[in-house]
Amino acid sequence: MTIDQKISLGSAIISFLSMIGAIVFSIKAFLSSKRANEIAIGQAETGLREQISIARQRMEDIGLEIQKFLKGRKREQLSPDENNYLSFLERTWNSSVENYLNAYEDACGKYIDGKIDRIRFKKMYIEEIRNICDPKRESYKKHMHPKTTSKFEAIWKVYEEWHRHEK
Repeated sequence: MTIDQKISLGSAIISFLSMIGAIVFSIKAFLSSKRANEIAIGQAETGLREQISIARQRMEDIGLEIQKFLKGRKREQLSPDENNYLSFLERTWNSSVENYLNAYEDACGKYIDGKIDRIRFKKMYIEEIRNICDPKRESYKKHMHPKTTSKFEAIWKVYEEWHRHEK
């Protein structure tokens, strides 16, 4: 073997080893990227759960406040000042319901876009999505029905995907 052949063989071996190294590092980078994506999805899901939980708690707090304030009385039994305060509480209630639905709208949008784990999301929220879209649920009826005028399109899209067989 001549010196030129030895140099060519050495160059080929070095090139081959470089290619192997590049493949190994590419695989490691891909796996790291995949893991980072899984972490980001987990953080998104945690953020959504927290957002929904806070909105639900706010809604429950206002509902309890209204019940405590009324103490079984009807609106007609309230003084003008009490009626004003009740109107304020009702506006706050409506706002809290809308915030709650907005949290679900955001979550359903992420579900539709595939930005969260679809199987886990369905397990966690199938019942609440059904409740939200139920026309018998007075709490949500004003915002959700009729469907054609509801601004919560992502919620409806997810509901229809999950409950097609019930129609």
